[in-house]
Amino acid sequence: MVLCGLAVLLSYLAGFWRRKTAAAAFAAARAAATAKERDRYCRLAVLAGHREACLMFCFARSDFFEDHQPLKPFKSHGIKVAFYGYYYPSRYADLIDDEQRAFCCSLYQFKEGENHGIEFFKACMSVLNLADAPYHILFMPCSDEFKYARRFKRLDWYITTHRPDLSSGLYDVDVFESRDSLHEAKGGENRILERNYRITGNIEGKQIIIVDDVLTSGQSMADYKEEIERCGGKVVAAIFYGKTVTRPPLLLIKAHVWGGCIVNKIKELTK
Repeated sequence: MVLCGLAVLLSYLAGFWRRKTAAAAFAAARAAATAKERDRYCRLAVLAGHREACLMFCFARSDFFEDHQPLKPFKSHGIKVAFYGYYYPSRYADLIDDEQRAFCCSLYQFKEGENHGIEFFKACMSVLNLADAPYHILFMPCSDEFKYARRFKRLDWYITTHRPDLSSGLYDVDVFESRDSLHEAKGGENRILERNYRITGNIEGKQIIIVDDVLTSGQSMADYKEEIERCGGKVVAAIFYGKTVTRPPLLLIKAHVWGGCIVNKIKELTK
């Protein structure tokens, strides 16, 4: 009985100090001045079982945990897709670095019409490597007509004044009523999209490139493609300012960190 009580006490103390160590390492990672220090402390916090440190490490290593990389085209819903960078929802603001935070800020500015988005547009268009042909740009309808016009009016200006190889379809779409924003709503990627728009322009026979702010599940893109093709257009590509970062299982993140730790120890012992 005494031995059982002692074992429970030791287990409690070990767990207590493990949590303290994890919290301290995570705090050090958040306060780190360099990426190398941040990575080191973040790994220590993951090894100690800190949940938020797992997400911080995952966000810092998108090259390992993400299936798709910025400005590397891929297929989704039968569409060639490219995006400019990763979007981290605001609830993760404390887990990302300054560069990631700055990108998210620029994306929010694009959504609000404060950032014209021309650099994003040019970068994504250049990596699509599409054959020479006249392409028609259709912008993803927003939750209301004011956001739609505010978000895309400057890209419309750029296309009509600087890109003779393209045509803008800003006014081919009529956003006739308001709807909830999928990105702002909780569990938005699982919601059924309400069509609050109609395509009024003549797009029959045109090769279409869709432009939008954020790619999450691809649900709205697939729905828009269906409506475009019903109206006679052919969607050949889609570009996005950001792609919502994915969250892999915590077990996978821990396995990656523990695996790296074990490999490094083996290398040290075999030197």
